[in-house]
Amino acid sequence: MPQPDDTPAHDPREVPVSDGLTHEDLDRRRFLEWAGKAGALGVGAVALGSFASAGMAGRAAAATPGRPSLLDALAATPPGGKRTVAGLPKTMKVGVITPVTGLGAFIGDVVSRGLKAAQNHIKDAKLFPGINVSYVTVDARAEDLAAGAQKAYNQLVADPAVVGILWATPFGLSESRATVARDGIPVIAVFYDLWSDGQLYPKSPERSIFQIYLPQRKAIEQILKYAKQDRGYTSAGIIYDTVTPPGESTKEYFETAAKKYGITVAGSEQFNFATADYGAQLARLKAAKPQCLLVWGLAENTAGVVKALDAIGAAYVDTPTAKGAEWHPQIMGSPGGTGEKKWAALAGDAAKTGTLTCWYLGGFVGLPTFPIRTWLAQYGLGAPTGGEESPANGYWAVLEAARLAKSVDRAKVVASLEKLDTVFAGLRFGFTAKRHLSLTDDQLCLVTLERYTGPVKTDPPYVLGQEWPDVFLKVDPHYVGPTVLVRPTLKANRKAYPDTVKVMLEQGYGTECAKTPPDAKSASTKLSKTCKVH
Repeated sequence: MPQPDDTPAHDPREVPVSDGLTHEDLDRRRFLEWAGKAGALGVGAVALGSFASAGMAGRAAAATPGRPSLLDALAATPPGGKRTVAGLPKTMKVGVITPVTGLGAFIGDVVSRGLKAAQNHIKDAKLFPGINVSYVTVDARAEDLAAGAQKAYNQLVADPAVVGILWATPFGLSESRATVARDGIPVIAVFYDLWSDGQLYPKSPERSIFQIYLPQRKAIEQILKYAKQDRGYTSAGIIYDTVTPPGESTKEYFETAAKKYGITVAGSEQFNFATADYGAQLARLKAAKPQCLLVWGLAENTAGVVKALDAIGAAYVDTPTAKGAEWHPQIMGSPGGTGEKKWAALAGDAAKTGTLTCWYLGGFVGLPTFPIRTWLAQYGLGAPTGGEESPANGYWAVLEAARLAKSVDRAKVVASLEKLDTVFAGLRFGFTAKRHLSLTDDQLCLVTLERYTGPVKTDPPYVLGQEWPDVFLKVDPHYVGPTVLVRPTLKANRKAYPDTVKVMLEQGYGTECAKTPPDAKSASTKLSKTCKVH
């Protein structure tokens, strides 16, 4: 069962930042397809986040006249006053396990740029004065699966200067948990999900492991919570990839969440990521007529399913139609599927507004609270393609925990991580002794597909968020992709990040339907569920 979030809401001290430069898209499709065959954990959502910058080219977007500038980076002296580094050695290293070469190299590229940005900022801001802090990357090729990651770990843990390790690969951590526990070295799971299957402390005994990666179980639960409490759906179906992680666990997560929110499971179908024909599965689902349909697979699978739905006259229209006599389910997909801008390009007109997935507020590049965007641009590293904040935050977490512990003793750094509450590359994050997952439910949010042609016509109407004229349309006049859907998680997000939510509402970021008048911008704006589309 999911572990409860037991910490009080953060008191965020977030920093406005600028829009970044763009970075050429990487070939993620080939790796994801191959890794699906290999059964790698968590590869799907590594690519999420590219929706906000994929295909964007050109200069950084300037602040809109008449509104506060978004061009400040994180201050050299963090909240709390003067920094001290007493008790630390003159050299500190953080080990990094990630695929640098081979099929998974795009992950290594994301990790490298995130860490380079973080390293440059730490140096320029003199955050560890007098200490040589650095990271050491060991290539864990995807082709070598868990063995490659374990070999990289053995190399890093043998270096006494390595304070902690970032597990920035979707391979091998489950198999290495006992070894990590034996060594007691702090490990941050950057692109690995242990939480969903109860393999993260305190559900599992390996106290030195922490996770900043979005659990797939939480994503599915958040989506079905929206389906029931916001849309009022009473039935849901799922069609899921049995090969790409979480694979067979997807059905368990779905059924558990459906039971929690009182939703009837109306159909459960499987496919292999290489499937091109979903006809038989959709025919059975059509007979069951679930009001919403979770498509849990890669972008290519998501596009294939919605195109097949469109071909049989079952495309999504709006909530009332989804609840009607005919079958027109609202599509709710995986972070690596409907969270990827690519699925909309592949699906064309079959990609309907209102299709959504789950992510977390601190992982968006279209919002004005994203320090690493400034650093990437400042140091000539391009714009975020999605995920760069995660290795940067993991790197900072290990270093900052050592500073607060005034020691690089592994047990003391682990204890310090369990008290960490900090802000660095994105929004505020931390851990506790009873919660080794950095993300709480209050930080989760939903993203929904929107189009450059404007919002779909619905009563009441809505407008596109400020990120469209500020970012998307300046660099890609034909942008189509997901953006933040503000309403369903507004109350929760306010608890976690009140300053960020205030900026979103006052400056009009994200899809904020429905409100009266539809273009109102106020921190006190009240949003209703009367929107018929999402």
